[in-house]
Amino acid sequence: MNLKINKKKFIYLISPNKITANFYRNLKEVLLTGKVGFFQMRLKKYSLKQKILIGKKIKLICKSNNVKFLVNDEPLLAKKLKADGCHLGQKDKSIIDARKIIGNKIIGITCHNSIKLAKTAIKNKASYLAFGAFFATKTKKARYKAST
Repeated sequence: MNLKINKKKFIYLISPNKITANFYRNLKEVLLTGKVGFFQMRLKKYSLKQKILIGKKIKLICKSNNVKFLVNDEPLLAKKLKADGCHLGQKDKSIIDARKIIGNKIIGITCHNSIKLAKTAIKNKASYLAFGAFFATKTKKARYKAST
């Protein structure tokens, strides 16, 4: 899949683990800068019903700012929300299975620090590859360290 991305929109944002009352307002402000190309909804501790409600709101904000909306880990949820695609970790569905669910949409793959995982993802026609962590983060515990 060829992604046509405005070169000025190079930032890929990932949601915080917890959605607070200020989140939607803050997201609108950040997306209004015009520098964000992708937003990934990554909510590990929410029910499916909560993810759907939150996802619908995020999708509207992303769409109104021409930002691609991706769902982490869950191709079925991405399909239900009519997201632009999904991001898969190594323990999630395969790209092949995800394609059967969401079709020709964006599918990104976590490759940690592995060239082997990257080659497999490329062979399976991933839309993009994600490496890291390169730096410490509060969003998740980094089990793999990629070098810069």
